[in-house]
Formats: sequence, C-alpha cells, structure tokens
Amino acid sequence: MNYLTKKNMQQKLSSMTTWYCRRKTGNLTLFLFFSMLLAIVLLGGCTGSKKDQKETTKKSKKSASPPIELHVSAATTLKDAFERLGSSFEKENNAKLVFNFAASGVLQKQIEGGASEDVFASASPKQVDALVASDFIAADAPSVFAGNSLVIIVPKGNPSGIEGPDDLSKAKRLTTGNPETAPHGTKAKEWLEGLGLWNTLQPKFVFAENAAQTLDYVSRGEVDAGLNFANEANGRNDIEVVYTAPKNEIKPIKYVVAPLKDSKQSAVAKKFIDFLASSKAQKILVENGFLKASKE
Repeated sequence: MNYLTKKNMQQKLSSMTTWYCRRKTGNLTLFLFFSMLLAIVLLGGCTGSKKDQKETTKKSKKSASPPIELHVSAATTLKDAFERLGSSFEKENNAKLVFNFAASGVLQKQIEGGASEDVFASASPKQVDALVASDFIAADAPSVFAGNSLVIIVPKGNPSGIEGPDDLSKAKRLTTGNPETAPHGTKAKEWLEGLGLWNTLQPKFVFAENAAQTLDYVSRGEVDAGLNFANEANGRNDIEVVYTAPKNEIKPIKYVVAPLKDSKQSAVAKKFIDFLASSKAQKILVENGFLKASKE
C-alpha cells in the first residue's frame, strides 16, 4: 500500500469516526474502537513512509558510481605538492589518483617500455619531447604548469664553508642527479658548464637517482654540497640553501604535463591537467617551493 492510498484511508476513517460518534454519542465502546483503528492506520502510514525513505537511501548509495582511477607518472620533486593537490582533485571529480614518482628520465623509459599511464608530469620538456617524437604523446598536448630554481645546498652548519659556485672546488665530494635521467642533474651540468667549472668538478660528483636522494646525501653529511631544485629544500631544517643560480646564467626550468595517447581515461586526464593550471593548484605548488610557469 503506497503513501497516497494510506492517506486516503486515514481521511476516510477519520470522517467515519466523526460521523459515527455524532450519531452514537452514547456508545463509548464503539467510539474507542474506531479511535484505536484510526491510530493503527496512522501509525502504519508513518512506518511505511520511513521504510520508503530507507529504501530510497539504499538505492541512491548503490547507484553512486565508483571513483575512476587515473594513473599519473610524475617527477620525484612533485611528490609532496601532487599528494596535496591530488586530494582536492579526487573529491571534486570522483577520481582516484594513482601516482608513480621517479626521475623524469626513468619515467620516460617506463612509458616507452609499455607502462600503462594516463598522464606524464615531467621536470623538464626533454623527456616529454622524446615521447612526442616516439608517438606516445600528441604534439599539441604538452603544457607548462610550473617552474623551479637551481640551488646549492649544504649540510646544516655548512662545515665546508661553501657560499657559491667558486667555493665548490673546496669540496671533497659533491652530489646532484644523474644528468642523463634526472632534470636537476641536467640543469646542474648545464649551469656549471656555462661557468667553466664542470670539467674540474665532475670527478667530485656522486650522482643520485633523483632529487630526493640528492637531498638525502646532503642532509646526512655524506657530501659537502649538492645542486638541487629549490622546492626540495622547502621546509627542511637539516640542510641550508647557500646560493641560487641567477636567472641570467640558466635557462628557465619548466615542468611539463601531457596526457598519454593510449589513455583510457582521456576525459579525466584532461580535467587533471586543467586543474594543475587552476588557482587552487598553483597556490599549492608555490607553497611547496615551485615558481609559476614560465612562458619563455
């Protein structure tokens, strides 16, 4: 019996009770009987209504679609920022982001080797350009979403007294990323070559696999200094930034993102890439030590 039918019955019973009581005002027993019957119907109507509401709630929960998984390969330097902004994106888009963090060159090789990814966020255009050339990414798909700076970092207290590039010769051991696979290592090599220091300093370098490992070598005092991207030093109290490479001595550091051609979640991939350009995502990136995207 649906709600409208019950309501009609309740109205009829109420009318019948009133009419009968007017006719039989002296018959207390029948009056009580009809009153009880009316109360039962009313109570039953309320119970039925609650049951209907519960059934509707259950059906709405069952009909809610599960979150769509989006696989994102991203440079190690993006880890903290992407995990922060990713939670906002997931809530707003019924999505589940599955991150794969590594050096950009390593991620490039994984994708070329058949890794199933939807989005690639690189710390350099070089790796994205290579994937465009090998037809993994459309030529018009990449976009710049952030920038960075190259800095010299030293262990807390700066025991070797390194203050700038000319002091790097004092060091016994230095570190940066592998120039072949890690963009911060590529930039470090380019900068030191421009200053005429690379050939002299190269034998001192212990190359790390990624920016996080470079930071670890310095924070543990295993090297005297390191060259890394500025965001990696953001909020750290176990290392010191002693020098930032001037803009006129180094080409802009660009973070580039693009969807993979074979992605089965192209619509969600586009939403994520658009989200990276939003004011909310840009604010998080800046708070994590990145620069706004350079168009140069």
